[in-house]
Amino acid sequence: MDEPKNKKQHMKRKTKIVFGLLLCLCIGGGLLYADMMYGNGKIKEMFTNVKVSDKKETTKNTVVAEVPLDAGSNTGFAVFEKAFLLCTKDGVKYYNSYGDQKWNDTFNMSAPSVIQEGRFAAVGDMNGKMVRVYHDAGLLYQVQLEGNLMQFALNTNGYLSLIEKKDGKYEIKVYNNNGTLLKGRIEESKGIYPIATDVCDNNRTFAISYVDTTDVYPIGLISFFYINPEDSEKYTDSLFSSVMRDDEVIGAISFRNNGTLAAVSDKGIYGFDGKNMIWEYPVSNTIDYISFQNKDRIVFAVGEGFGGENQIKEGTVCWLKNDGTKDAIFESEKKISYLSAWEDGIIVGIDRAYKGIRYTGHIAWQYHATKDVSEMIPMEKFSTVLVVGQESAVILNMTKDGSVHIEKEKTETKITNQNEEQPKQENEETPKEPDTQPKAQTEQKKENTEQTENTEQTENTEQTENTTQSQDTEDTTQQTDATQIDITQETNTQQQGG
Repeated sequence: MDEPKNKKQHMKRKTKIVFGLLLCLCIGGGLLYADMMYGNGKIKEMFTNVKVSDKKETTKNTVVAEVPLDAGSNTGFAVFEKAFLLCTKDGVKYYNSYGDQKWNDTFNMSAPSVIQEGRFAAVGDMNGKMVRVYHDAGLLYQVQLEGNLMQFALNTNGYLSLIEKKDGKYEIKVYNNNGTLLKGRIEESKGIYPIATDVCDNNRTFAISYVDTTDVYPIGLISFFYINPEDSEKYTDSLFSSVMRDDEVIGAISFRNNGTLAAVSDKGIYGFDGKNMIWEYPVSNTIDYISFQNKDRIVFAVGEGFGGENQIKEGTVCWLKNDGTKDAIFESEKKISYLSAWEDGIIVGIDRAYKGIRYTGHIAWQYHATKDVSEMIPMEKFSTVLVVGQESAVILNMTKDGSVHIEKEKTETKITNQNEEQPKQENEETPKEPDTQPKAQTEQKKENTEQTENTEQTENTEQTENTTQSQDTEDTTQQTDATQIDITQETNTQQQGG
């Protein structure tokens, strides 16, 4: 007798549980229905915001370490996987990793500038009289100048080239990795000024870019020289080739991994083999940033266009191969404010929002800075980044989804754009007013009441669509990214790694 009774009680409990679940679902559905019809979508919006917030909290970039800095110390860094070199006006410190200092070197510079090439780094006092070259074991050599340092460059073997201004004249000097002066050249021609110099990784040649102002229009000039006496016996002043570009100013130059020289002017980017120009990439825009840090690619960002068939959309970043062919592009809706190129990808900054983009075109990580950033340098992995600010440098493990601010901005931007576009369609579809006036005031009130109800229903329907799209945006990160940027693979479209 007890067994049937227990079964009945058990069935009652199951019935109550099922009924309770159904009641919750009905209440929830009723609330959402009432909310959509009369509450302007506030309840569903609250549910969506809570869900998005939970996701953002789990995808924040994490801080690995923080390096305090002295404000106004002109801090610079060079990174060697986990190790890094920290430079200030008072000297440099080399760390095997954060908290593990290996050595330090002291000096006094007014405007120290750090450059890096392979496992070597150099610190030069711009407009000063000193350059010091380092590797992982410490100071390699020092160059003391009588004049003022204008520009300097390294190759992957620790060779140094520089431009010195002394008594109104310019002198170009080349040193080997022992600090021995191998070549010195004095430029005495009036109206012709050296702009930049670089040493090829073969240790045999170096190049100088000039601007010639002796004519009505400026002339861009690149000259190639041999370093070693045995190579330059047959050539006057070791000069074996020159290339001119009329009505152009050639600025930065860089020898690439394949031995060619890349150069940027106010009209485009060029490649030279030491004797001839072998490729050109004309650009009808201002080139706001260019990076030669990765010796396999040339990366640049364009600004305002000035017309012509070679004009590119402002805010576009292009990366070229060493043969001048376009590898891929990144398009931004805003002007680029930061650009650097590294072994595994590039870092693009737009205001305080930064993206790490691999050369395949895939976004590897995102970061939204709360303070000004002067440098962003990848470390042992492309997703581990040294972020340099005014008061501290932070080592961060970056995530693909980035910080809360970036994802929130993406969702709000998408909804806002749709809300801006839809009223235009609504206005186009709104019936025109009748030509004749209503016969009675009561008929006019009736028409106004009907229009008000129709308008409320239309607004509620739009907000329902926007809220649903907000959830869809959260569930598909790639679609959200496509709303904000356009990454186009021009070549090698089958490469999807990264």
